[in-house]
Amino acid sequence: MLNSNLQQPFAYHLIRGQNGTTPVILLGGGPGFSSWNLQPIQQIIAGMAHDTYLMDMLGIGENRSALNKQQPVLEQWIAQIRALQLQASADQPVILVAHSWGALMAMLYTREYPEAVKKLVLLNPVDPEKKAMAQLTESIHERNMQLQSPAWDDEAAWENKTEVAEEDLEYITLRQIQQVLPTYFLDYKLGQKYAAQFTTDDFNIDLNVQAWREYDANPVTYAQINQWQLPSYFLECQQDYLMPFNLNAMQSKMRLQQVQVIEGCGHFPWIEQPHIFERHLQSFLQD
Repeated sequence: MLNSNLQQPFAYHLIRGQNGTTPVILLGGGPGFSSWNLQPIQQIIAGMAHDTYLMDMLGIGENRSALNKQQPVLEQWIAQIRALQLQASADQPVILVAHSWGALMAMLYTREYPEAVKKLVLLNPVDPEKKAMAQLTESIHERNMQLQSPAWDDEAAWENKTEVAEEDLEYITLRQIQQVLPTYFLDYKLGQKYAAQFTTDDFNIDLNVQAWREYDANPVTYAQINQWQLPSYFLECQQDYLMPFNLNAMQSKMRLQQVQVIEGCGHFPWIEQPHIFERHLQSFLQD
């Protein structure tokens, strides 16, 4: 547990690497999703000699009770990352490795503390202007209808559009995990197996909605990104819903140090293409 100036201490997990290497903080997707599914990435990075930190964001999973509901969510999440960064490496910048929504969280943190970040490694990232999100709901719906005949196929909760009664939240959360998450895989059956590991404790719809709203009210801009002048690395899957929209948007407006696009995977490359994923990740970290 880490004590900070936040309302309550929060839990984090550290795998030690080697003294002298730059610490890495892993940031997961969602928003409002737990981060334990990034443990394989944490192990890979620690195996490359980096101290590697992973945590659930406040209000989620292990840290679900640590959120102050009277304050903006993103403000608290930035403060949480700051507290962990000071714990990890108070005297030198860290590397942020961020998946999906986590890429926006990494950029929000860097906007606040640009001197605290050495490089950004963006895995299947949502682009700052959310161009890749425009067709997401329709794409998920189409694939869902191809693969099954769901009784419930409203994907709006992933895009901060769902307003539901409290008693329906658990039902909708479970449906999102069981019916939507598998479609993010190229191999749908593998996606079903992967989704079966999650419970309703792993996804908070209310936080998802609130975080998107707060981001939309004050999004990261490319003008801000280009002021940071720190290297950014982009890794994607050719068959991800976000492709090629995120890459086209980001590549045209910001400098990407390296770009790697993997064939044969959707939104979770470390599950569907682990060996290629590890090779590219190592290249990013060693560059």
